[in-house]
Amino acid sequence: MENNNSCFNIRDLSFAYENKAVLNHLNLSIPKGKITTLIGPNGCGKSTLFQLLTKNLNPTAGEIQFGNIPLEDMSLKEFARRVAIVHQNNTAPGDLTVERLVAYGRIPYTKMGRSPSSLEDQKLIERAMKITGITGLRNRSIQNLSGGQRQRVWIAMALAQGTKVLLLDEPTTYLDVRYQIQILHLVRMLNRKCGITIVMVLHDMNQTIQYSDEIIALSSKGTVVAQGDPKEVVSTQMLEQVYGVHLDVIDHDDKKIVMNF
Repeated sequence: MENNNSCFNIRDLSFAYENKAVLNHLNLSIPKGKITTLIGPNGCGKSTLFQLLTKNLNPTAGEIQFGNIPLEDMSLKEFARRVAIVHQNNTAPGDLTVERLVAYGRIPYTKMGRSPSSLEDQKLIERAMKITGITGLRNRSIQNLSGGQRQRVWIAMALAQGTKVLLLDEPTTYLDVRYQIQILHLVRMLNRKCGITIVMVLHDMNQTIQYSDEIIALSSKGTVVAQGDPKEVVSTQMLEQVYGVHLDVIDHDDKKIVMNF
C-alpha cells in the first residue's frame, strides 16, 4: 500500500556488483518534507543506494518507488521533472558562465536542441540564483569560482528544475569547514522555507545530527542498522554497530554530540 507521507518506498531491495552483494533486502521509506541523511562506513552501500535512487543503477532484486510509481517505469526526463540531483563530482566547461549552467536545469522541460528561453524558464533561473545567493556571480565563469561558490551553482541548477525533491551526494566534500556550514545552512533553508524534500549522504556525524530530521544508518553488510530522528537513534551502541569503533555520545542542550570522531 502506498504511504502518502513517503517520497521513496524501498521494497526488498538488493544490489550486487559482479555477484558481490552490496545491499541486502532493504525495506524502508524515505519521508516527504524532511531532510534524510544516509550514513555508514565506506563500502556499506550508501553511495550505491544513492545511485539507485537517482536511476544511475538498477536493482539486482526488489523495487524502488517514487511515491507509488516504480522508478523503472519512469523515463529519465520524467524523473528529472520530479527529482533534482547534485552528484559528488560535477564537471562543466571552465568558461561556462554561472547563469548558463543554472539554465541547464530547465533542459527537462525543453524540446530537443532548444535552449531554455521562456519567461517561466527565466523566472525559475532567477529564483534559483537568488535563493542560493549567486545572482551577483551570474556572469562569472565556473573556473573562477571557489569550491563553495561552485557547489551553490550546482544546487542552483538543481533548483531551476523546479522539483520538490533534491538528492545531494556528499555536498560538503572537498570544502573547508566554513563552506561546509554555509552549504548545510542552505540545505536546511531549502527544506524549511521552500518545502523541498532533501536526501543526502554525509560523513560527519555531528553535522548529520545537527542538520538532519532523519538518518538511515547502514552497516558494512549493506543492511539498515537504524532509521529515525538522530536525536533518538544515535547512541554509542548504534555507532559501534555501524562503524565498528567506540565513540562517546553526550547530551548537551537537547542535542547529541559525538566525541572522538
